[in-house]
Amino acid sequence: MTRRNLATTSALLILSAAMPLAFAQQTPPPTSETGAQPQQSTDAATPAAAPAKKTWSELDTDKNGSLSKEEAGNIPSLQAVFDQADSNADGALTGEEYKTYLASNGKGQPKADTQR
Repeated sequence: MTRRNLATTSALLILSAAMPLAFAQQTPPPTSETGAQPQQSTDAATPAAAPAKKTWSELDTDKNGSLSKEEAGNIPSLQAVFDQADSNADGALTGEEYKTYLASNGKGQPKADTQR
């Protein structure tokens, strides 16, 4: 075996041995069948992950179809625009009010599932 072939073979062997370790560190995505959310690590050495996206029904804890300021308070970006999005100022943000707010402010489609 030539030195070049030996170096190439050695490099491939090292990479193939290290590959399972790299894949073992990745968290599998949640499946749609179980609806499970990935568990966030509490290890201080781990960089902060983006907050998990929640559906409208998950935020609506009292299941009345609209969000109160307290329910919206779990999502800082929603809390910041709550009063502007609540078009009838009744203190309850409906899915339709939120969709209308997003459309009129160029935000596109809402991130949360607003269908009941």
